[in-house]
Amino acid sequence: AEADKRIITIHKENGGLTSARKAGIETAVGEYVMVVDGDDWLDVNTVEQCVTVALVNHSDCVMFGYIREYGDNSIENPLFEKDFVYDCKESKEKIFRRLIGPIGTELNHPEKLDNFGTICMKLYKYETIRKGKFVSEREIGTNEDTVFNIYALRHCNSITYINKCFYHYRKTNQQSITMKYKPDLCNKWDKMYQEIYSCIKQEDTPELYCKAFYNRIACGMIGLGLNEVIAKDSLLSIRKRIAEILMKKIYRKAFWRLEITYCPVYWKFFFILCRFRCSLLLVFLLKVMNILRTWK
Repeated sequence: AEADKRIITIHKENGGLTSARKAGIETAVGEYVMVVDGDDWLDVNTVEQCVTVALVNHSDCVMFGYIREYGDNSIENPLFEKDFVYDCKESKEKIFRRLIGPIGTELNHPEKLDNFGTICMKLYKYETIRKGKFVSEREIGTNEDTVFNIYALRHCNSITYINKCFYHYRKTNQQSITMKYKPDLCNKWDKMYQEIYSCIKQEDTPELYCKAFYNRIACGMIGLGLNEVIAKDSLLSIRKRIAEILMKKIYRKAFWRLEITYCPVYWKFFFILCRFRCSLLLVFLLKVMNILRTWK
């Protein structure tokens, strides 16, 4: 800040991730806004390329892919298969609806439920990002970005996707909030689902999004389950908590509505265990999944 007057520092009490982002966005004075988490980084010229595309396509939001960084190992994660420019109608059908939840062939990868729901990996027009709804992760858990973007992107005139992985997401930080056990995550996600449902009820045809909404809840069991198995508790305690989740009416409904025919074999097996509430087998499967996802 001393070297460059364009840099503004903000000193505030720690109010969590959402509070920090809100302070930054409210302080911003530019035409475009981009958010980068403190332990991640961008390719050189990322902003230049995104702004150029935004100006050419008159886009309210420009999206791009990311790279998972595991020390010596880097894995590219494009959000879509190719570049696109969506108009208002397409943005509503393919982006806003996808933020609500996956349907059809999108269930091929239920583990990628919120890959593009993050506030990072996007360049927003200032007017667009100001429409986002700030709900703290301390209230609704780790999916605060998805709720934010459901409100920010629901009425976009144009959304552009650049099929390049500009964003580097550091996965070696064991202190990251995404790597810690959260004992109240299920209750927080219940509040998140209420936020999403209240948004889709405002649409002219809310039933259009209900299928996607229940698929989100079913696929969310992956995250809830992995969160439980990293707890330093006994196997019986973990099984009991997972059984309690599976017994909830909204989850039972979601599992039976989910079209598992679109899922690969191993995810079919996972969701069948959820449907029939086979909690012990589910715990063992989640333990294996957790080992595989951290074995990099």
